[in-house]
Amino acid sequence: MADGTGAGRFELAALDMDGTLLNTAHETTVYTCGVLARASAAGKVIAVCTGRCLSELWAHLEAIPGIGYAICENGGCLYDVKAKRILEKAVIPEADADRVLDAARDLDVCVQCFIGDQSYMRLGEAEELKRYHIYDFWEVFRAGSVFVRDMDALRREVDRPVEKINLYFTTAAERDRFAEKVGEIDLNMSASLGIGYEISPREAAKGLGLQKLCRHLGIPVERAMAVGDGGNDIDLMSAAGFAVAMGNAIDEVRRLADAFTEDCDHDGAARAVERWLLGGAEA
Repeated sequence: MADGTGAGRFELAALDMDGTLLNTAHETTVYTCGVLARASAAGKVIAVCTGRCLSELWAHLEAIPGIGYAICENGGCLYDVKAKRILEKAVIPEADADRVLDAARDLDVCVQCFIGDQSYMRLGEAEELKRYHIYDFWEVFRAGSVFVRDMDALRREVDRPVEKINLYFTTAAERDRFAEKVGEIDLNMSASLGIGYEISPREAAKGLGLQKLCRHLGIPVERAMAVGDGGNDIDLMSAAGFAVAMGNAIDEVRRLADAFTEDCDHDGAARAVERWLLGGAEA
């Protein structure tokens, strides 16, 4: 973390998506798209940094031409948008994936697995999402996921490693039961949408993803700015040279911030890019 002096000295912005780059309608405004395009044209690097996998990102990457890289799956996948090439990929060891899914098996939980850059959800119908407190993200899931009833059969059919597991519970008690059943495990677990967990390989974290991208580009991480709002942004905020909390950020993120910007419904991420990446006047 650093102080906020020297506006414009940062070379890279790592932007969380939900609650940061996207507003509460899960959209990016024309204003924000324009700012990111201007930053890219000025030679700055814009990277989205998200828990989503590539199948949930394609529409956004096409609609926002300023984005050069995607740090997705909470840092487990590093993707070059312009070259359309995966630079690095982490997966969950099969035994660990089995253990997580076995622990969730008899619980009231919606299971989402990322396999081969595709999101698969164990879901019968959209209305079920209300029980799991994630119905607001229906359009995200509809656009980027394949819905299956049997995740075990799907894994056998696809026969590729699991990259990330998201678990969405009906109650905090069910979530706690899962934590007790799975016990200590050598994976990253962070808070997810609704009442849930995002479970990733140990080497997959947003902060590590940012460090890997900086090494790939030859940019010191001290010259990278991170903008975020939620629990899976904590590692990112700690790793960046300059951390900006959204106006809608949770307290844990705000405590790590070097500076603050507007909320996601008032183009907070774009305002941060203007102020500290481009060095422009307050917007």
